[in-house]
Amino acid sequence: MEEQYRQWKRKAIGELAAGYGGGAGERMDMQTLASLERRLTYNDFKAAVMQGDDGGRLLNYVNANVIFQAGVDFESKPMVVFCACSLPSPREVDYDRLLNLIIFRLDEFVESDYTVVMFTSGAQHNPGWNWMMKAYGRLDRKYRKNVKNVYVVHPSMWSKLVFRILGRIVR
Repeated sequence: MEEQYRQWKRKAIGELAAGYGGGAGERMDMQTLASLERRLTYNDFKAAVMQGDDGGRLLNYVNANVIFQAGVDFESKPMVVFCACSLPSPREVDYDRLLNLIIFRLDEFVESDYTVVMFTSGAQHNPGWNWMMKAYGRLDRKYRKNVKNVYVVHPSMWSKLVFRILGRIVR
């Protein structure tokens, strides 16, 4: 996530510098660039990713259909439901942005213990192995340390295989 934030920041500063209208062909000086860099925060990056090119439609879809809170478990820990069966087509959606939106949603829960419930059966669109490994690599320790339970409801052969392979890698 840090690398993507840095890339976004460089691109945003470049666009701002290119559009700088200081007058009569003036270029933006280093002091102005440094000032812009200080003002572009992680929250700006997060807002830009959430809004995206589609006006926030993917964000609304992810929050309503892919990952959401469904109450608390018997120990009063929030239950985060992840519906892999609702993942959109990779031809229609940038899965890197999708992963960012999922991680931003998880940020709401990672500070305390939480339970994950996954629904995988009936998925029409399964992400590729490269994306799965990249997604796992992007989940820092803060996302994994407070997960107390993971329940997979009606696991498909694909999800069984993924958990079996990742279980061997994690050990």
